[in-house]
Amino acid sequence: MSLEKLVIDNIKRIRKEKRMTQEKLAEACNTATSYIGLMEIYRHTPKISTIEKIARALGVDPIVFFQSAPPPGPEHEAEISRLKDPILSAMEEALDRILRSAPSPGSSGPPKAKDGDAPAAPSDFTDQSCF
Repeated sequence: MSLEKLVIDNIKRIRKEKRMTQEKLAEACNTATSYIGLMEIYRHTPKISTIEKIARALGVDPIVFFQSAPPPGPEHEAEISRLKDPILSAMEEALDRILRSAPSPGSSGPPKAKDGDAPAAPSDFTDQSCF
């Protein structure tokens, strides 16, 4: 990714996270709304002085525009929780199936499957349908 694209993508992402319109950002930076819009579609490259104005308007340090991947913040916690619970449940179910089908100490081989119970198969270890 080019530095120009990185900076512009971060400006746009942070503007949206702060729920600020292009119009409000332009007004806070004393520039035209069309400039912000064209910048966000890579038609204009902001000067350093404009980057500083944008950072002030968004209440961030300008350096954040040059950073690659922002760490997940509170706005991502709900999404992480939503994904985490079904994944953990699927892992617990798979582990339970494996443990139920494992031979007990001192036995000679795996136990027979109960009616309706499928024995653990190698695919249980590679099933990624929950991911």
